[in-house]
Amino acid sequence: MKYWIDITNLPHAVFFEDFIREHSCLVTARRFGYLQELLKKKGIDFTSAGYHGGKNNLEKLRASAERTAELADIVAGYKIKAAISKHSVEAPRVAFGLGIPSFHFVDNEYAEKQNRLTLALCSKIIVPGALRLEKIIEQGAEKSNIVRINSVLEYSQVKNFEPDEEIVRKLKLENYVLIRPPPFRAAYYKGENPTQDIIDTVRREGYSAVVLPRDKENYSGALNLRNTDTLNLAYFAVATISGGGTMNREAALLGKPAISFYPDPLLGVDRFLISHGVMKHASSVREIVEFIPSDEEAEAIARRASRLRRKLEDPLEVLKRELEEFDYDSYTEN
Repeated sequence: MKYWIDITNLPHAVFFEDFIREHSCLVTARRFGYLQELLKKKGIDFTSAGYHGGKNNLEKLRASAERTAELADIVAGYKIKAAISKHSVEAPRVAFGLGIPSFHFVDNEYAEKQNRLTLALCSKIIVPGALRLEKIIEQGAEKSNIVRINSVLEYSQVKNFEPDEEIVRKLKLENYVLIRPPPFRAAYYKGENPTQDIIDTVRREGYSAVVLPRDKENYSGALNLRNTDTLNLAYFAVATISGGGTMNREAALLGKPAISFYPDPLLGVDRFLISHGVMKHASSVREIVEFIPSDEEAEAIARRASRLRRKLEDPLEVLKRELEEFDYDSYTEN
């Protein structure tokens, strides 16, 4: 029997990569940004299913409904032991409908619509301990199905990282900041996209800018890169500046300066990293520049991150344990 892993966003491809290589898996992925290109680049076999519906609620609903039906047809053709996903809206619903146990990672307690559509259907919900538990219980999670871990999910993406300067040398990068736009197409995101203003400001301060666009947009005055080695870019950058979450958390765990400009309420995992002194949150473009640290401050961040990493659990090891201990025989949700 296979595990079914549904991948809906670029960071999830990196997150699940080791598990996929270690187990027999059916991998499905939607057409979204450069996700499928990344999977091909990594040599991960997958079945394409569905697309991102954009910002419009009606189009999101249509895209999700079509994708749910498409996934049901795909998955029904396999013997699946368990469904595994991270914030996929469709996977838990398809799994529930087909009588398959589902194991779901959640680290965004403010993804209200996505969580309400999925959490009540999940067999196990694996969450960072810093996530606000009352929020996801309000959204439908059964308390007995929640597995809390002393970690952030990005730990699995950086745990085996070894720095390699090849991409920096190849692109001839010096004194650069790495910038990631906010998730402006996501249903949960309510803010604007100040990326161009940030680029212009850091350049006036003497830094060069490398930006990783979320889709096909291009920003002037910056090197726009897609489907690339983000961990090494973050490791060798003066700072990572992101309106999202994943890249900041990766940089923070690597012990590199990370500055969030996310305008909505901060996720519990981000507050956790800020409280440990490995991430900062800026409320204005001017404050972003002020938060870019000196060499001495950067060294202190690296020391704090090193101490923090030693205390964290590996989320994928927790997943393996939960998969092994789950009582499949008594699974009777359908």
